Amino acid sequence: MTHEITIELSDALFDQLKRTAELTQRPLDLLVTQSLAQTITPLIEDIPAEYQRDVYPLLEMDEAALMAQTQAVFPTEQWAEYETLLAQKREQPLTRVERARLDRLRRQADVLMLRKGYAALLLKRRGYRPPAVDELPRIA
Repeated sequence: MTHEITIELSDALFDQLKRTAELTQRPLDLLVTQSLAQTITPLIEDIPAEYQRDVYPLLEMDEAALMAQTQAVFPTEQWAEYETLLAQKREQPLTRVERARLDRLRRQADVLMLRKGYAALLLKRRGYRPPAVDELPRIA
């Protein structure tokens, strides 16, 4: 299903859209639709429900705070513990306590990655260049 809307554009913006459509040999309405689709922030509902509460605060962050989120790293000691538990799990069954700890660490890592990715997406949508993968801090 599609919907039709009417918007008012300045002559300069309309001319730019028209020229871009001509150069790319795409219909003007398709160009506008694609441009909107690339600039509207994805809904928080697009994130798995169990992580929405963790990611939602990013919507209210300014650019500096979002950039800090993209630079966040998993604490070294917790990462080492996570890797140890994973290796241990491959060798033998984990105890109930160890499984619970591994699950908590895995969730923390998932939340960190979702927040980093969503922060980068928000920065890009706001016109900023988020850091490239090779510019991100690495775990020791």
